[in-house]
Amino acid sequence: MASRALALVLLAVAVGSALLAAAQDAPSPPTPMAPSPSTDETPPVWLKAHATFYGGADASGTMGGACGYVDLYSQGYGTRNAALSTALFNDGASCGQCYKIACDRKRAPQWCKPGVTVTVTATNFCPPNWNLPSDNGGWCNPPRPHFDMAQPAWEKIGIYRAGIIPVMYQRVPCVKKGGVRFTINGHDYFNLVLVTNVATTGSIKSMDIMGSNSTDWMPMVRNWGANWHSLSYLTGQMLSFRVTNMDGQTLVFRNIVPSGWKFGQTFASKLQFNASTAAANTATTTPTNPVAAPTQWQKAHATFYGGADASGTMGGACGYGNLYSQGYGTRNAALSTALFNDGASCGQCYKIACDRKRAPQWCKPGVTVTITATNFCPPNWNLPSDNGGWCNPPRPHFDMAQPAWEKIGVYSAGIIPVIYQRVPCVKKGGLRFTINGHDYFQLVLVTNVAAAGSIKSMEVMGSNTAYWMPMARNWGAQWHSLAYLTGQGLSFRVTNTDDQTLVFTNVVPPGWKFGQTFASKLQFK
Repeated sequence: MASRALALVLLAVAVGSALLAAAQDAPSPPTPMAPSPSTDETPPVWLKAHATFYGGADASGTMGGACGYVDLYSQGYGTRNAALSTALFNDGASCGQCYKIACDRKRAPQWCKPGVTVTVTATNFCPPNWNLPSDNGGWCNPPRPHFDMAQPAWEKIGIYRAGIIPVMYQRVPCVKKGGVRFTINGHDYFNLVLVTNVATTGSIKSMDIMGSNSTDWMPMVRNWGANWHSLSYLTGQMLSFRVTNMDGQTLVFRNIVPSGWKFGQTFASKLQFNASTAAANTATTTPTNPVAAPTQWQKAHATFYGGADASGTMGGACGYGNLYSQGYGTRNAALSTALFNDGASCGQCYKIACDRKRAPQWCKPGVTVTITATNFCPPNWNLPSDNGGWCNPPRPHFDMAQPAWEKIGVYSAGIIPVIYQRVPCVKKGGLRFTINGHDYFQLVLVTNVAAAGSIKSMEVMGSNTAYWMPMARNWGAQWHSLAYLTGQGLSFRVTNTDDQTLVFTNVVPPGWKFGQTFASKLQFK
């Protein structure tokens, strides 16, 4: 992206690079400006960056992109758009956000058009170019904040032959016509939903889906950019969405997708985020299926694995590692696709009983066992669902640690019918955070989560920043950020799947190292 502007930049270097470089360190006063609806998300000051351009005079080369908006003309984003560097893109969580940008005349007066600003929407990612230095071609290399703007937008504020200009920017509320739109792609058991035309914050923090055959909201996972996915079988059902934006405002789009929908269709709602909906929509965040009061037992089947000591259950698709030392013990299970929800169910707790009405000879009467979801039981498409392919969709199935399974079933059965329901998880102590990864990639494992057991969304803030940065679920119970946070004290804002939020301020001290675990004193109830 930025490389498309590189030829223009090289021309500009011969004319004005010396003057530009000399001016780059000149201070630009932090001009206060009215903040967007959430001051947590948008510091009320102008920040410094640089901007290049790409896409041609008609911006046709900006179509598509890493946010997934495809045709920016028909989606309403037009030619005022930009690709963001790693420092701003936040692994897609910034898709749809709006930025007001001005050329910084104090740093390069000869290349700026005076007295004008332009507002752009984040629609793409500007990748690093490690073959070039950050100040000479590698404009989007971390930790540089950089905008590779659509050419028509860039030319509103800059002189064409400059190629690159210093800018000031700040996040501003997005203004949209009409309601939020949902485009459904994918296939059976994989629903990929593109969310567009989002006003105010422009970007989505979390999203849930519910089919008309269910009464439970199922968390969706950010797949890439503005695309969210669910692994549930929802074909033919009416669909509802519960969407929370970056300001914590929630809207519920009930039956927005009618039964009989087809992949590739787009459905426009009449609801839209705005500053006045924050209070009005607070009630919609109350869980419709709190795990503290399950309404009924549901049917499934259960097998076992891992040996008599459950040592074979260590590790797993949730990333908990050693289940003994993490406190999950031997009462754990791998969930089938229908239950695992692409890792969003990791840490949830289930009370299970053998169903004596369906197989009395294989059940131990009058007992239940409570297990934690710690792994994934993958489909086996080479075997039928009722004869070996126990975890094939759409079957709800528990492949339990052997000691837990033997609490309710007779060993020689091998597989038993069960009834189950979600229950609150009981934990000792507070949440724990284990940090792995490397510079520009913090991979945070969240363990020992009580109540709902599972995490819906998570944000991080370093001690050198003043705003929360959304994290993305990487796999299982692991969440990642692409920001440079090494050496900073870290705070986390965590929302569980019951929509309860806790803030862990400075839970990680400065000087932390990758591989360390930090225990908090806070816990969900």
